[in-house]
Amino acid sequence: MPYEFYKVLHIIGLLLLFFGLSSAMTLKLAGVPFQGPAKKLAMICHGIGLTVMLIAGFGLTAKMGMMGNLPGWVYAKLGIWVILGGSIALAKRKGDIGWPLMILFVGLGATAAYLAIYKPF
Repeated sequence: MPYEFYKVLHIIGLLLLFFGLSSAMTLKLAGVPFQGPAKKLAMICHGIGLTVMLIAGFGLTAKMGMMGNLPGWVYAKLGIWVILGGSIALAKRKGDIGWPLMILFVGLGATAAYLAIYKPF
């Protein structure tokens, strides 16, 4: 598969991940019980997004020829991926705090984007 394919796939995973997180937070902020089809949709989007991002991310590193010796920024992105993986629980339980949580999620995403674009280490 071409490099661009993995890049688009990675962005699709990102969209699904943040859709799931924002859905969980919106339900919590609206006071709607986090159950039934709404919960299922949020959790499925979050999980599929994480999986797609991981697969596409490793596809991108393979296309860049880095699989033998991963640089530090890849490990940092994997750490952010783990934190975002657990963040659905935070959105589900504490989503009613709103903006601080949204700033945290966007900050993590922005940090991951910075690492991918500039590859600082």
